[in-house]
Amino acid sequence: MKESPRKRASAALCALVALLATACGVREPMRVPVLRLALVAEPGLEQAPLATIDRDTRPVLRDWPGVRIFDARALPLPPDGRLALRIPVPPPLRAGSALVLEAFVQGNPRLDAYRREFAGAAAIEGSGDAATLELALRIDPRRAGRARGAPTTASAFVIARPLPVDAPIELPAVEVPSGAVLDVALGILEAAWGQGPVAFRVLACASPDACEPVFAETVDPAAADRGRWRARRIPLGAHRGRRLRLRFEARATGSAWSLPLWGDPTLLREEPRRADDLDLLLISIDTLRADHLPSWGYARDTAPFLASLAQRGTLFEQAIAAAPSTTPSHMSLFTALQPSVHGLLGNAALAALPRELTTLAEVLRDEGFATAAVTEGGGLALHLGFERGFDAFVENPVPIPHRPGLQAPVSFDLGRDWLRAQRDRRSFLFLHTYEVHGPYRAPDAYAGLFTQTPPGLEPHPGLRPHQRPVHYDREIRFVDDELRRLLEALEAEGRLARTLLVLTSDHGEEFLEHGWIGHGATLPEEVLRVPLLVLGPGIPAGRRISQPVGLVDLAPTLLELLGAPPLPAAMGRSFASLLRGSQSQRNSDAHPLFSETWFEAGFGAEGPKPVQQPSYAVRKGSRKLVRLRTGEGFRYAYYDLAADPAERHDLYATDPEAAADLRALLDAYPNRVARLREALTLERASGGGLDPERESQLRALGYLE
Repeated sequence: MKESPRKRASAALCALVALLATACGVREPMRVPVLRLALVAEPGLEQAPLATIDRDTRPVLRDWPGVRIFDARALPLPPDGRLALRIPVPPPLRAGSALVLEAFVQGNPRLDAYRREFAGAAAIEGSGDAATLELALRIDPRRAGRARGAPTTASAFVIARPLPVDAPIELPAVEVPSGAVLDVALGILEAAWGQGPVAFRVLACASPDACEPVFAETVDPAAADRGRWRARRIPLGAHRGRRLRLRFEARATGSAWSLPLWGDPTLLREEPRRADDLDLLLISIDTLRADHLPSWGYARDTAPFLASLAQRGTLFEQAIAAAPSTTPSHMSLFTALQPSVHGLLGNAALAALPRELTTLAEVLRDEGFATAAVTEGGGLALHLGFERGFDAFVENPVPIPHRPGLQAPVSFDLGRDWLRAQRDRRSFLFLHTYEVHGPYRAPDAYAGLFTQTPPGLEPHPGLRPHQRPVHYDREIRFVDDELRRLLEALEAEGRLARTLLVLTSDHGEEFLEHGWIGHGATLPEEVLRVPLLVLGPGIPAGRRISQPVGLVDLAPTLLELLGAPPLPAAMGRSFASLLRGSQSQRNSDAHPLFSETWFEAGFGAEGPKPVQQPSYAVRKGSRKLVRLRTGEGFRYAYYDLAADPAERHDLYATDPEAAADLRALLDAYPNRVARLREALTLERASGGGLDPERESQLRALGYLE
């Protein structure tokens, strides 16, 4: 959508004002947290409860937690498409006479995501072991799944919550600082959007009998914004110096019940912004391999805007991922720990990040940053631990059917909208898109690009037409255009002048260079070497660094550059000195960079192939050793990437002694990481099964059949 001339002029004026203020040494004030009230609402909790409205998850004062009481796949579907469910009620939910239910149904898992079929209250029938709920659902039989020789089937799951009570929340007394404001969001869970309005009210109480309202608003879920989060700022300057208790009330006005939420109330004060108080914008373009970008030597002009950014910042020619798949690689980026230590080993894994480990977002939030993530689900799903430390965790999941060309614009706009609301807060935004991930289908406007094949880019003859790299390259060009749209808008608003901008990817993609298609199961450079570009105040422009660094090193680096404390436990090392302009270390002094994978199946030209796992790789300077599991033990492959960047010549058989030091590192690695994990964590957290909605997202991305 194009902006109007008035909006463009307004943005240009804002940028000019910001530029003049900086030139004159004037620093605009910023708001910093004094107290996050969601953390004191229930003493003893390490983390505030989380609640999700329209895929936007935030810490809250009080949640209305749901219990999954029914989850069934391949339910026989009658010809009329009506599902009649009789569901036993778990003992903890039997105390009330009624429950709030949300029922979700799915037809063909390859064509349909789960959709909400029912939301409302239902009475419990019977008592004791006979306590049940009855629910009638409907799904179009034409859209249902049909196994070979089997009847039409559907899937369904049901979430139940006890009917809530209108009980106010009163917090411990707090002294109100000068110029204080209270930031809070109002919302209503989607299961109650069919109910009436809710009256929200905040009172300031000097004593139990002396309260005065400081805020009141009625939210009507029948209005255009429904019950989605509404951010509000409440001035408290009139109460400065007073010790007050804040009371939060929410009462259903048009029905007997609702599910109102207070999103992350935070008391803020004002202080001057210093020149080194930078914001952080971290962008991850999933599945983007470095050597398909012109700045990294590619013959096609897939990313002209990214190339222009590289002239303004520092480019790392050799950035190495810790894993060739989304979940483990991104968690290594956030924790500075290898996958075997943080425990998230695959995209469909049930493990969650152990509570004892700390993320980049948690450190920055503790430092006063407003924090948000916009992801596209799948391997970055909620409750794996990625949401920890974020004030807002917004999911724009890849749907079924997959719709490439429509993901990045929505995700980038969501991120920009959040940044606009943080003008006076120091902020960290993590922005993620699957746009270049398979299946490769860029918008039609890009179909005419790259019709000529430069020498050396001929597709492997084993690739099917839809698997050829030209389609992937068109996707890259589309995302490059979307990056231009996002970052030019932020620059016009004056935001980039105080922002540390980091652009990278979690892994690359294979096109049969070594017999495999896609990513996940193997460890060649096609999937491990990713782009890494950093620009912002204090970062040298037009600089290229050839020394290898790891994504596991990125969080320690960013924390050092932002003046924040380091992660309590980190395997990665900061390379901030390189970004500040110091000379690269000699390759012989570089620390080893490890990668690993646990995927037990990959794709070749003929389809899926099993792989014995785990596999490990270590990179030190330009030397690389891979350890592969075989039925008899292990096989090693050794490459000199300076002379053989395409990994065509395995030197291990002819000169194993040249790789002896790397083999010692790899052979010791499994025990080393196991001991470190045991030292850092108490236990491995896991769920009882893959969440149906996350399963749909992984299927849309091709990870599940």
